[in-house]
Amino acid sequence: AQSALHAGIDLATVFCAKEASVPIKCYSPELMVQGVYSVEELDTLLDQERGLLEALEQCKQSNDLMTNEMNEMDMLQTMEKLEHSKEKQNILIQSELKKDDQMELLVERLEKMKHLEEELQILRKRQQVSVASIVHTITSTFPTLHALCIGPGLGRHPLVFSAAEKVIRKAIESNLTLVLDADALFMLSLKEYRSLLGEIRGYDRCVMTPNLMETRRLDEATSKEMEAGESVAEYGNIVVQKGHTDTITHGCHTMQCKEEGGLKRSGGIGDVLAGTITAFMAWNAILEKDNTPNGNIDGKAVNRQHIQRVFASWAACCAVKRGTRIAFQKQRRAMSALDVSGEIGEVLGSMEGGLELELCSDQVQTLANDMPDAST
Repeated sequence: AQSALHAGIDLATVFCAKEASVPIKCYSPELMVQGVYSVEELDTLLDQERGLLEALEQCKQSNDLMTNEMNEMDMLQTMEKLEHSKEKQNILIQSELKKDDQMELLVERLEKMKHLEEELQILRKRQQVSVASIVHTITSTFPTLHALCIGPGLGRHPLVFSAAEKVIRKAIESNLTLVLDADALFMLSLKEYRSLLGEIRGYDRCVMTPNLMETRRLDEATSKEMEAGESVAEYGNIVVQKGHTDTITHGCHTMQCKEEGGLKRSGGIGDVLAGTITAFMAWNAILEKDNTPNGNIDGKAVNRQHIQRVFASWAACCAVKRGTRIAFQKQRRAMSALDVSGEIGEVLGSMEGGLELELCSDQVQTLANDMPDAST
């Protein structure tokens, strides 16, 4: 959010845990911070679920052992009935009494399992209510947003993942521009969220920003999806693979950002890039309201909106690379992601200045070509 503000956006809202809202708000008076869930409450719900599942598993194992003993006892009784000695009959009577006691204990345990399952069902409904509250709070702001970035600072709490999945689906339904990074990409690599990954592939208003390891996880998830016989959509979204050279891919089209960066790879620079891309994509979403018509490149029909999104991602990559280089030149070993974020505004100003000079040069050349020859 801070890097998006430094890039030039007017307002940025951070949705986070209530416990983190005050510290985050202290970073900058510009940040609007909204605590949408309590980590303590979610942890309590998760711990209670684990406790109930463990109790159910223990009851199941005990019942299985008791059932095996009773089956073995039935076999012995059948064999004993073939003999008629008094001693054998006394043993048979004792075993039947023991069997009755075990049956009563088994019934008690089955009733306990039923009670635990009912408690588990009630608890999961409470979890669903908590997740629905998070989703409603965030999605109610969609009409005021131009872009939504999910991932930096998300964490890996299972209930937060469940809320994030629903928020992403709602964003797709609302045709809202998405930028997915960090733990959001980890979430998509998990088995239970592969269907969501398939939907995102076909959503052309989404930018994913994986590093090398995240790219491997997503590729592995895709290959497992294909092995399972599930349909895999073509990439309709933009993928920005971060590295020494950032590679921006959209379908079969690829661009590379070869801007030289700094020599230090500080933690958090990926978050700076995610925020900067979000700013560019937000501006792009505003421009798209003009309904830019489609055109042709090399005789092929193209969607200009897709091209603009790719160029927006590429421009953001160039800005962050250049900002990293300038920050490293100033701070050297002491450089941090905050230093990079602080350079974004000046870098974009220099890029705009260079573009204006180039446009002015082109206009002067056009005017010169249009002027009549002085010799005639």
